Amino acid sequence: MITLYLVRHGQTVWNSSGKYQGRTDVALSEKGLAQAEKTVERFRSVHLDGVIASPLMRAADTARGIAETHGLPLETDSRLMELSFGDWEGKTYDEIEKIWPGMIEAMYHDAGTLKLPNGESFEDCQKRCMEAVNEIIQRGDSKSYAIVCHGAALRTIICALIHIPLARSWNLALSNASISQVNIYPGDMNMLYTLNDTSHLGELKSGS
Repeated sequence: MITLYLVRHGQTVWNSSGKYQGRTDVALSEKGLAQAEKTVERFRSVHLDGVIASPLMRAADTARGIAETHGLPLETDSRLMELSFGDWEGKTYDEIEKIWPGMIEAMYHDAGTLKLPNGESFEDCQKRCMEAVNEIIQRGDSKSYAIVCHGAALRTIICALIHIPLARSWNLALSNASISQVNIYPGDMNMLYTLNDTSHLGELKSGS
């Protein structure tokens, strides 16, 4: 069995203001830094063979303490970067709806092939993310890894690992600094063991 701990980055200023981030490199907020510290403590007693993160600083900064605590190098992989929201980045839901009426709801209700303006589709994101994840899985059996990246990217990964249609990806709640666990078994019998665990955050919990 291979254990994958899928960790969403801590809160950013754009998270708290409702702006879509995508590939924009937004730093952790003060609350996000505190969430990252709590996440480090959560993993302190968990065996890990590797820590792999998106290179965007909100993910890398969440992952760095986890790697250091385990005496592991922090690996980064650009394939784990967030879905490119293209022209939507830096805008709120209402701002997007005003410019592209109905398109944002179309994304939430049927994520998949819909390509965002000058951005990616969920299928695009899933393809590159799973290339990275499958390489991690192929490192060998009886290993445990923390993969630290982003909300939309993690949704596509979970959908792929347990064969959920991408159209249902937004049915998965993933809060800032949440931990989800997928156990990988031979024969593609994968199990979603935990989803959106924020019990380690206490009063620092954020919404999805």
